Amino acid sequence: MNFGTVEPVRHRRALVVGCGMAGCAAAWWLEREGWEVVLVDKEAEPYPSSYLLQLDAEATRVLRLMGGQQIVDEVTFAAPAMSVRWGTRRVRELKIDGADDWRLARRSVLLSRLFAHLPAAVEKRLGVGLEALEHRSDDVLARFNDGSTESFDVVVGADGLHSTVRRLTLASEAHSVYRNGLTHVWINADVPLPDGRAVIASREGMLSMIWPFLDTDQTSVMAVVPVPGSTVPDEPMLVERVCDMVERLGPDMRAVAAAARKSEDTKLTRFSQVRLPRWYTRRVVLLGDSAHCIDPVSGMGAHASLPGAKALAESLRDTDDVTLAFARFEAEVRPFAKAAQSITARAVEFSTRAEGRSRMATLAGGVGDLVSAIPATLTRRSIRRQATLRA
Repeated sequence: MNFGTVEPVRHRRALVVGCGMAGCAAAWWLEREGWEVVLVDKEAEPYPSSYLLQLDAEATRVLRLMGGQQIVDEVTFAAPAMSVRWGTRRVRELKIDGADDWRLARRSVLLSRLFAHLPAAVEKRLGVGLEALEHRSDDVLARFNDGSTESFDVVVGADGLHSTVRRLTLASEAHSVYRNGLTHVWINADVPLPDGRAVIASREGMLSMIWPFLDTDQTSVMAVVPVPGSTVPDEPMLVERVCDMVERLGPDMRAVAAAARKSEDTKLTRFSQVRLPRWYTRRVVLLGDSAHCIDPVSGMGAHASLPGAKALAESLRDTDDVTLAFARFEAEVRPFAKAAQSITARAVEFSTRAEGRSRMATLAGGVGDLVSAIPATLTRRSIRRQATLRA
């Protein structure tokens, strides 16, 4: 009796573009849900930066759910106590205790460990860039810069602010990135921060954040400085301006300012936020900074990346309709990302350039954004609580 041949079960294939925090997390969660995952990054060595990343309590919780307790223990450290300083004629100070459930880590070290933590079943290809995507009826055909082509059931664009996936499918950078004429000045200074207490300051038309590297005797200095869009930034001049401001924050900051002036580890970036009306199209979805970059000054990128990757994988698990899954994922993450973007932009603009009535309007708008975000946050928590009870 001929019962016919049994068709082999075909695993759903996912291409994840970008092996930063969002990409590694997406690859981990999708593989856990039974996907065949290919993770690509155009850089052969994608983790050169030694600057700090912050993980809030929710991001840390998700990293632990990924089996990353050892990563948390070995490469992150508790967020330090802070000194908030402001004033024009004299510096005023408010001291805030640290929080054990908020963690800091060197970007390069944390992301390298997260990449190494990926399951062996995830196919990793470094130095391979995406060049084109072709939507077909049942899949997406991807072409890479090595000349190869492959088909996938879904493509996850987790390739950051300058996303190739976003440019190929949804919008150019010129039509999706918000900039406000502010520049970040990053300086790594070879000196310990006095008392290990971080400093956040709003003075002299700048917002500055000074953090200790608790694994070494170094200090990270980052300041947000207004630079007209038509002006080519003068890095040495901006570094000197920031160092002058740091020196005037108090006697305890003089050694930090002196070391920052001598530092050769400096860089400039522009304040940038990705703002899109939608994060997906057909079988392609954006995740993390490529979808909703909040800007590094917010310290909330990990919150948007790690829980976001989990939400995406769970949405795809619950339905075979990828468009519906993408819509559910976006509905879960967008309220936080939108509020965080607005609050962050208003905070830096309030600190650096708004004056008089416009300054108060900026502050009031930020409070309004925070208030509007609360109902959405409570609704999401209620939905999760109900799902837990049903399970």
